[in-house]
Amino acid sequence: MSDRLQELNRLIAEERAGYTELITLLEQEQRELISGTAHKLEALAQQKAIVLQELDALAQQRGDHMRVLGMVSLNAWRAWLADKPELLPAWLGLEVLAQKAKLINEINGKLILTHMEQVEASLEVLFTSDQSTFAYSRDGGARSALIGGRRLGSA
Repeated sequence: MSDRLQELNRLIAEERAGYTELITLLEQEQRELISGTAHKLEALAQQKAIVLQELDALAQQRGDHMRVLGMVSLNAWRAWLADKPELLPAWLGLEVLAQKAKLINEINGKLILTHMEQVEASLEVLFTSDQSTFAYSRDGGARSALIGGRRLGSA
């Protein structure tokens, strides 16, 4: 195997490891979203950002090698890989991992959207009800709710 093929093989292996780590983080994020433990999401988001930066750097390096080899499209890359048995299985595995990460991320996005819709619906009920005694407005400021002829919070 030539030096360039060895380097591509190394980069693809590192990308696969990165996507495996990303999938683990996305699955953990999904568990937190389902269980409602949103306070754990910030740390996960930071970890995901680091992994994504690493994956981006690896993809750029791989792209540099591809351009040196004269490949400017994914189709050209796949055609070139067709007779590279030392790289093709690793690349196909990388594509599977990337697709899995994308799918989990899309599901997580839908879970977040569902949570946001539920919160908005709950707030709408609390703020628009004729019987609402909710004491704070959306921005956290005190509302002018009257209770027994007095403003809430006044002596």
